[in-house]
Amino acid sequence: MADEESIEQMIYDETEKRLNIMESKDYVFPGKIGKGDIVAIIASVAVSLGLIILCMTGVIA
Repeated sequence: MADEESIEQMIYDETEKRLNIMESKDYVFPGKIGKGDIVAIIASVAVSLGLIILCMTGVIA
């Protein structure tokens, strides 16, 4: 039980640390995703679905 409490405390501490970093004035938020990112995401999903279908049909094992 002590391990669970220490893990929980570690999560709270890390969350607080990261929130403090993000609240600082010199923190630079990442930019919005572009068209290239969207194409890469769609291509990754399509390839994954294709491989899943091929596995389900027994083409690849």
